[in-house]
Amino acid sequence: MKTYEGKTVDEALSNACLDLGVTLDDLHYEVIEEKRGLFSKKAVIQCYVDSMIEEYMSSFVRRILTDMGFTVETATFIQDNRFYCNIDTDNNSILIGKNGVILRTLNFITKHAVNTEFKEKIEISLDINGYKESRFQKVTAMGKRIGKQVQKTHVDVKLDPMPADERKVMHSVIAEMDHLRTESSGEGKNRYITIYYVD
Repeated sequence: MKTYEGKTVDEALSNACLDLGVTLDDLHYEVIEEKRGLFSKKAVIQCYVDSMIEEYMSSFVRRILTDMGFTVETATFIQDNRFYCNIDTDNNSILIGKNGVILRTLNFITKHAVNTEFKEKIEISLDINGYKESRFQKVTAMGKRIGKQVQKTHVDVKLDPMPADERKVMHSVIAEMDHLRTESSGEGKNRYITIYYVD
């Protein structure tokens, strides 16, 4: 986040755009102070652009992992209003953890840091050497297979508990299949999906 001042909000925004080399459309901002006195006028804004989020997320992840003794490389990109950070280290399997539990924790900590820094709910996703992508592909294949089974037998299927991001993938896969619906039940790490047959 950066802070800019001007005599008016428009002037503060103009200063921000000029300094950051962006257009107003690229700027996310909040007016934090606006004074209109008889002899003085002042407007203060706080703002950021998407590249700042990418930079912050990348440096936050690198700092944590470097402090833990890992050699780390990161690559960030934006897709569908979500910020992605791909991580590669000298020991990926330790950082992923059993069933991705450490990766999910790292994702949670990073998301909290990003949201605190930019004072907004920002969707982020960390991946380590393509682990999540490969998991999502497996969940997609499993969803299609079980979905076809439910369509054929008309027998509802309760799946094993899975993390929130994998449940989201499962919900969207089943949503594209005829005569099926999904429902999440349970709490926390025991939350699971049931696939139902519907006429």
